[in-house]
Amino acid sequence: MTIWFATGNVHKKNELYAILAGAGVLNGGREFLIPADAGLDFDPEETETSFSGNALLKARELYSLLNRNGAWHRGDAVIADDSGLCVDGLDGRPGILSARYAGPAATAGDGKKLDSSQRNTLLLGELGDNPCRTARFVCSMVLFYNPDRFFLVQETFEGEIVKGPDFAAGTGGFGYDPILFIPESGCTVAQLSEEEKNNISHRGKAGKIIASLLEKTCQN
Repeated sequence: MTIWFATGNVHKKNELYAILAGAGVLNGGREFLIPADAGLDFDPEETETSFSGNALLKARELYSLLNRNGAWHRGDAVIADDSGLCVDGLDGRPGILSARYAGPAATAGDGKKLDSSQRNTLLLGELGDNPCRTARFVCSMVLFYNPDRFFLVQETFEGEIVKGPDFAAGTGGFGYDPILFIPESGCTVAQLSEEEKNNISHRGKAGKIIASLLEKTCQN
């Protein structure tokens, strides 16, 4: 059995691999691959208006791509996720546009999307000294066997946006991790160890549910 993860993001691949391996679902010869591992170009346009919609879109697109290329085998499964940061003081932005969070800095030069550091700076500047700093990471994750049989879960990771660029901290994780402070842990997400993050994060919680569903359903 091959479990395909519908992403080109190596950081996400490594996180989900650790989560699934920790849950024991990669035992017994199961492979865990992303499209690039099979030499496949996978970068679908995320046109839906919700995390769950985009997760399903990516799952369907990868399922179709694998079938077209003869890489899909009976018993395989696709996992797809869509995730992002929702900031209450920004009316839920950047939300589903988290990886494509844009502004003047994104178009003033070569038109490329902002990198993580630039997105963090843009978000902190937009939020300014707004006292409402509650925010959460959201992860919608799909376990997909075929277009008529799939399971979807959605989880969150609650925290607060740091007061400004000088309060961003940590070198772990990726994306917005350095600017989301977790009061219960007393640190930003980027200061958590990989194990700590996977135990309490949005992707960790969703991944554990998906792992449980995988064990219950892969033979049925």
